[in-house]
Amino acid sequence: MLLTDLLADQPRVELHLLRVGHCRQLDALAHRDGQRRMIEFPSYAALVRHPDRPERGWTLVDTGYASHFRTATARLPERLYGALLPVTLPPEEELPRQLAARGIDPGDVRRVVVTHFHGDHVAGLRDYPAARIHCGAAGYRQVRSLSRLAATRHGLLPGLLPDDADDRVVTVESATPLVLEGAATLRGWDLLGDRSLVAVDLPGHMPGHVGVLLTTQDGSPVLLAGDAAWSIRAVVEDVPPSRLAGAAFDDWTAALGTLGDLHRLHRAHADAGLLVLPAHCADGYAAWTARVDRSAG
Repeated sequence: MLLTDLLADQPRVELHLLRVGHCRQLDALAHRDGQRRMIEFPSYAALVRHPDRPERGWTLVDTGYASHFRTATARLPERLYGALLPVTLPPEEELPRQLAARGIDPGDVRRVVVTHFHGDHVAGLRDYPAARIHCGAAGYRQVRSLSRLAATRHGLLPGLLPDDADDRVVTVESATPLVLEGAATLRGWDLLGDRSLVAVDLPGHMPGHVGVLLTTQDGSPVLLAGDAAWSIRAVVEDVPPSRLAGAAFDDWTAALGTLGDLHRLHRAHADAGLLVLPAHCADGYAAWTARVDRSAG
């Protein structure tokens, strides 16, 4: 189907972006023309609910950091991960606390869509025992199959997975497939059966990496892009990160192709207000907040 047709008819959902901790790393790694200085890389989780189907509960797209990250990196070799990416998680940014402030209990979260299994995206999985875990099959297979040392080398922390993860994982590939034609041809899956949440294949960063395409209550389309891009500027200008950052990517060539697809989508659907939101971009969060403020006004 045409992507424009999906965006025109997609059921609207309630969306909140929540900052859940940050790490610090060199600007020059994330941005090709970046400086040799340490900057913050915030981690954002998305909180989603279908306003016409409240019985479906809440959906999280990624979880950001959590206290479990410190536990999972307390000993070698995982401690190397924590040393490379020093994490700060202020109490007010802890995700369960932010949800409680909205009157949401952990059991109200019915599903967590995992863009990929890096620790800054799945550290809070243990906090939502009633949630199904929707993810790419290749990503789950990788995190389950590697030794502790090999997992650490890939930025994975298997200790963050709930003990009953095998019983709770639902691969996105088991949902109804979609092929979205447009400025870029995207492979996707209808996660809830009504096209309100569409997982989108965004390969390159990690095996099974996906984004989530949705339309918000004001009619604005949003693509939650995970780590397919690290900044809105990268999408708008088609500027990849430094090649030095390639060690954090599963397939650099595929990642460049995905970034090009996101750039073409941005250009083709700018008039429709498509907002591509990377998971670590403060400018993206600011753009989203400004849009919410305009809608409320």
